[in-house]
Amino acid sequence: MIRTSILLCFLILGLGRSYAQVNPDRVYDSTIHTVLIAPLGRPLDAPVLFLNSREQLQISFDDFKAQYQDYYYTIELVDSAWKTIELNDFDYVNGFNQNKITSYSISSISAQKYFHYQFNFPNNYCSPKLSGNYILKVYTDNNKDKLIFTKRFFVVENLTELNAVVQAPFDGAITRSHQKIKLAIDVKNVPNFQNDQLRVKVIQNNRYNDSREVNTPSFIRGNILEFNNEEELLFPGGNEYRWLDLQSLSLRSDRVAAIENNSKLSTIIVKPDFSRTDILYNSFRDLNGGCLIMNTESLQSETQNDYASVIFTYVTKDRKPLLDKKVFFAGAITNNVLDKNAEMQFDVRQGVYQKKFLLKQGYYSYAYILRDREAPNFMDDFVETEGSYTETENNYIVLVYYHAPGTRNDQIIGFANLSTKQN
Repeated sequence: MIRTSILLCFLILGLGRSYAQVNPDRVYDSTIHTVLIAPLGRPLDAPVLFLNSREQLQISFDDFKAQYQDYYYTIELVDSAWKTIELNDFDYVNGFNQNKITSYSISSISAQKYFHYQFNFPNNYCSPKLSGNYILKVYTDNNKDKLIFTKRFFVVENLTELNAVVQAPFDGAITRSHQKIKLAIDVKNVPNFQNDQLRVKVIQNNRYNDSREVNTPSFIRGNILEFNNEEELLFPGGNEYRWLDLQSLSLRSDRVAAIENNSKLSTIIVKPDFSRTDILYNSFRDLNGGCLIMNTESLQSETQNDYASVIFTYVTKDRKPLLDKKVFFAGAITNNVLDKNAEMQFDVRQGVYQKKFLLKQGYYSYAYILRDREAPNFMDDFVETEGSYTETENNYIVLVYYHAPGTRNDQIIGFANLSTKQN
């Protein structure tokens, strides 16, 4: 009996590991804030590079220690599940894989003092040699074990021709609430191509942990692989994201209920948010969960923007806690990860869910997601909080992974960036 119980425990633990999501976007130092990575000049786009192109990513962060630190960065090529692979740095890096961050500036007129660090990648000292998933690691004291933060990015080697569109699903039960991705991939330029080594991943609005993956095409027509299954690349449409304008910390914008200046940093009370499921869908331009760091009071957003403590409130229909569900705050503010840092807590006295964040001046978009505690279902994320509509404008990126025979790494051989409004 004891032996059986032990075996059962190991099986449960093993199952837990096999379904665990790896999260490469993490901050390990509590003094580090507003960590951003995006293509240079396109702050809302996913961090995607094309192999051997002249494009660069811009990486930036603020350090509340407010004194110069010796920060370094390195990159690591990982597999399509963000797990370590057995490769030497020299196999996937041109140049040096241990580089000092030398560009920084000091905050000037903000109440919160900080050093702002910023650099571009690839550069003359370091660039990727292979396509695939990469993790950027920033650390201190020239010691890779002293991590400050990590961020994911993608490198694409465009070997395929990719045609992708967003459609309403044919299933009458979800045709008005969900969106389906239809793909056609031309693999004629992939050397010695093998169907069983290809994997396609689709990501909605940079919600990496809720991506959809498929590896078996619906049809094969010569060199064309078609993916048109009604159940696989399916996403809830959701609603246009809610917004918060924090460009000014002295003037109340539309969504700000109050500004309190009782301490060094301002406290922003956001107007309570309610369920939008009973409100007719209304199309408007949003940031799809992204954020823009900017202000209306000075010229240099990077070093003159201040920080504020921001309190968000979500009110359930009966002002009672949802005992069988968790309420999550979703968007770039929480790295689109539904973990304890994104979970809202119920305030019994007020009868509302609340969450506090320390945010830099800017423009933010966000949504509320409900997940069942016992049987979380990605397809029902917005049903009770935001409403879900097939007309909603969403952004999708499509990544085509291929593990060539005899290699250790997963290449990214195709990429597409599409919006529902393009169709």
